[in-house]
Amino acid sequence: MDVPNRWQQRLYYFSLVAVLFTTLFSWFNLNSVCIMLLVVSRLLYKPLSSIKAAFRNRVFLAFFVFYVIEALGFLHTHNLEDQAKAMSKEATMVAIAFVGCAGEFAGERIYRRLLTAYYYLLLAASVYCLFIAVRNYLVTRDSSVFFYHSLTRPISQNAVFFSVYIVFGLLFLLAPYGEPLTGPLPRWTGKAIRYSLVGFFLGMIVLLNSKLMLVIALLILVTAFLLRRTYRQNKLTFLIAGSALLLGIGVLALTANPISARYRDMAGDLALIRQPEFNPGIYFNPIQLRLLEWRFATGILHEHHAWVFGVSPGDSQDLLDQQYVKTHMYIGNPAEGPHRHIRGFIGYNFHNQYLETLVRSGLLGLAALLAIFVLLFAAAGRQGTKEAWMAVLLIAIFFIPEAPLTLQHGVFLFCFFPLLALAAPKKA
Repeated sequence: MDVPNRWQQRLYYFSLVAVLFTTLFSWFNLNSVCIMLLVVSRLLYKPLSSIKAAFRNRVFLAFFVFYVIEALGFLHTHNLEDQAKAMSKEATMVAIAFVGCAGEFAGERIYRRLLTAYYYLLLAASVYCLFIAVRNYLVTRDSSVFFYHSLTRPISQNAVFFSVYIVFGLLFLLAPYGEPLTGPLPRWTGKAIRYSLVGFFLGMIVLLNSKLMLVIALLILVTAFLLRRTYRQNKLTFLIAGSALLLGIGVLALTANPISARYRDMAGDLALIRQPEFNPGIYFNPIQLRLLEWRFATGILHEHHAWVFGVSPGDSQDLLDQQYVKTHMYIGNPAEGPHRHIRGFIGYNFHNQYLETLVRSGLLGLAALLAIFVLLFAAAGRQGTKEAWMAVLLIAIFFIPEAPLTLQHGVFLFCFFPLLALAAPKKA
């Protein structure tokens, strides 16, 4: 059987690890170089066959068509610079989709090595953030340094995005094939490391304080344990562990702390968003802000007659910023110029990827995005594991409160992890 030689497999594996490392630590210039190296490493083995395999794959074609539709914005944008930036970020999508759809390149051993590397990279990034938080706390005595965006600031990561990386780590850890490799160490050490990492990652999700990701993480945990044979053999142990987890959640919910404060912040008067203008000092909670952005989106599409083709990725943010200015929302001090440090709502995207895509590329782009999910779900059905289903579903849900395709690491999330789950070994 013709297979890649050892150095080709090593180059492919280390390219993947380098892409993960530079993504987690937000080294995006180097990340782009690593992604190009990853594509090259894929093409080194039967390049023509790889290209043919990718273009015969409906999932890759869906990603490619979506990119082309977004790129059509060059034909009518008023901001070529931002259009080019958007397309350079989304090129990551085509590159990763090509790597994942160009045929099998590595076997089960390489796959498990990659998962093991991913767990330890997540652990390293998390420990580094916690170390900086402890150091800052000793200076300031401000406990907020352990939570949300303050925690992930040392690696320049959005806390919500980083919590998604952590949830994917949990999903793979709890999969039948997800136990970390331990080399020459006894087999039991793999299980010990696995469940230690599960506990640590759950703690990180609590600190990262993403409401949606915390709920999803708990659902993944409960589902994984209920389906395990060890649960049926030792229900008492799992019931005790589950009770302790629920008790901890109850304590967080009923006491004053930064985590419970974020949940209480969800309450608010939704009638506020119907006002034609606002006082710059008005505070919008997450639900109010997202509903207001829905209002702005429909207004932009109607005003520019852009329901079919959108206003272009290059103009989308400019037009949304104009709405923030027009309605007198907080935008910092305009006298300090366009590059001022404090910009308020300027630069805030639509916080919903489906809505963001609709404004950028119209109903045509939204249909292409939905087609990607249809094909990914169909592939997950053929693959037959709950991890593949949950990976695709997690991204589909994540697109509701966030617009990750406006950022390079969000584009990476979109295509890499579902394709990674779809490439899982068929047998544990």
